[in-house]
Amino acid sequence: MNCSEARALLAAGIRAGVDSPLQAQLAHHLAECTTCREYAAAGDFELLATLLATPLPDRKPVGRKRGRSVLWVVVALLVGWLGFQTGRVLVAARTIIQNVDAMQLPSSVAQTLPIPTTVVPIQPVVARALPLPVPSQVPSLIPTPVASSSPVTVIGVTTLASATPITLPAVDGRVPVPTLIPTVDVRLPNTNAIHILLLGSDRRPGESWATRSDAIMLIRIEPANRRVALLSLPRDLVVEIPGYGYGRINSATVYGEMDPVLGGAELARRTVTQLLGIPIDHVVWADFTGFMAAVDAIGGIEVELEQPIYDPAYPTMDYGFTTVYFPAGKQWLDGAQALILSRTRHNDSAYAREARQQMIVLAIARRIREHDPVRQVELAAQVTTTLRPHIRTDLRADELLGLAWSLRDVDLGSIERFALGPDGVYEGLNTDDPYALTPRPGAIAMLVQAFVNGK
Repeated sequence: MNCSEARALLAAGIRAGVDSPLQAQLAHHLAECTTCREYAAAGDFELLATLLATPLPDRKPVGRKRGRSVLWVVVALLVGWLGFQTGRVLVAARTIIQNVDAMQLPSSVAQTLPIPTTVVPIQPVVARALPLPVPSQVPSLIPTPVASSSPVTVIGVTTLASATPITLPAVDGRVPVPTLIPTVDVRLPNTNAIHILLLGSDRRPGESWATRSDAIMLIRIEPANRRVALLSLPRDLVVEIPGYGYGRINSATVYGEMDPVLGGAELARRTVTQLLGIPIDHVVWADFTGFMAAVDAIGGIEVELEQPIYDPAYPTMDYGFTTVYFPAGKQWLDGAQALILSRTRHNDSAYAREARQQMIVLAIARRIREHDPVRQVELAAQVTTTLRPHIRTDLRADELLGLAWSLRDVDLGSIERFALGPDGVYEGLNTDDPYALTPRPGAIAMLVQAFVNGK
């Protein structure tokens, strides 16, 4: 059934249902076509308004009879509207379930297997900071600016830090991702705190998942008291990678993908758990293309920058460099621009970049929350559809829907944000990797205490 046929049926007074094949076809079309759904809803409300505006005769017997008829019409329209909204939710929920099932990480039995140990020694030297050149001119505008309103605080850091990637072997760690039979279910979280590790891979199109993590963020969700906190870790932080010795934390995914049984997500989980002493319940691992597609699927996001951002050496998707510029103030970003803003660092530092990554995560959540609950579920279905080839996770669909429902009314302004800043690390202790960061004694413990207990 096409749109013209559907609208002709609606104009004739035929509504979606299961009483006849024609009504069933109409119901299926309305579930798939947003425009026709809006057309049907507008017709129903117009009919309702006309009926309510029609004066009743003075004759009491006839008036009572017509009044009952109008009441039944109103009840029928209300029931139909509720059924239609329920159908939208069910269609979107089924789409989410199918997409999330296809994103599942391969089942790992690595918990029972030993991991080979290779220790990488680090030689301490005097820490030093290297200055970056100050730009002499401002390039053309990339994002589209909009009018500014109330300011949003963006963490500014003056300490400069650059990142020189360590050399890692090129391996193809791809593993087939299973597609499971969807089931409509919602699993509400219990009262215990939930920790979800977000990994942003620097995987380009055509590459395997054996790539470094460009962003590392831990989310703590406390369903009982409605608390949500974000913790960002520098990708250049030198930590102990279980079974592989010391190295940058962003390399854990690469080493993990070298073992198809273990996997990059699992080794990253173990690495962060060992560093922080916090058990991680779930991992969500997405690449550049998935991030851009998700932002585009919700129509873009709005951010506000306290200072302009200029980067004369931003790394492109083809491993080249380009110049980017973001003005101060409010601006609307599409997926490509949001990715650039979340990755650029030469204007200020890696610490400020982590703050911007947290800002963008909240902007995405805020954009989805702008819509009514039914539309939010449909947007979630669109986002998971675009992410399907570009994300890996062990979070099941029923758990995802349960988390979304339990956090539906959380104040986004109350979400706490934490990061390991320049005061918590040494830079330049490794002569072979002068831009690598080493945690200061006690810095991680203090950060974890604040993250777990709250500000």
